[in-house]
Amino acid sequence: MSTAFQEKAAFLRESSGSTSIQTTLLKVLKVLKLFGIPHYVCGGYAVQEHGYPRFTVDVDIIVPDVGLAIEKLSLNGFRTNPGSTMTVTDRETKVEVDLLPGGRKVDSGPLTLPMPTTVSDEPQLLTLAALISAKLSTWLARGIVRLRDQSDVVELIQANHLPRDFPVAPEVSAEYQRIWDELHK
Repeated sequence: MSTAFQEKAAFLRESSGSTSIQTTLLKVLKVLKLFGIPHYVCGGYAVQEHGYPRFTVDVDIIVPDVGLAIEKLSLNGFRTNPGSTMTVTDRETKVEVDLLPGGRKVDSGPLTLPMPTTVSDEPQLLTLAALISAKLSTWLARGIVRLRDQSDVVELIQANHLPRDFPVAPEVSAEYQRIWDELHK
């Protein structure tokens, strides 16, 4: 990731007031590391870090065991959200954290989420290829209600000047190429 991308993402976080997002993310990662829970950061935060600065209101994290992560976070400054089995809220910043199950599907899309293996208090971002693949899988499964995922893919292709043969997952490569072709007409 280039310094210019990092600077754009940092500027967006600061100017939009989303330093609360980063504060919450770092708190989550500290707890996960304490209990030896690996993670991947995905969602809007990862989109920003991969070159498309955009506003986000929550933190999305993939973990191997959502229940265990929620249990440990709930004991360390986060509260569970009534009616949700995958979301906690930072008691201090009020930022929501969506925890997603590594190695499993969260919708009817063609892909399972990657299984994180690295324990760290530093953000372990999904690779750009894995992030785009996950967003395309969700877009294909849920359509119009996940229009933001398709939009993120479009913006990431443009911001990173990605080639048509960028190595996304084979299950979503036809959709990636369709979008790429539309952008390059």
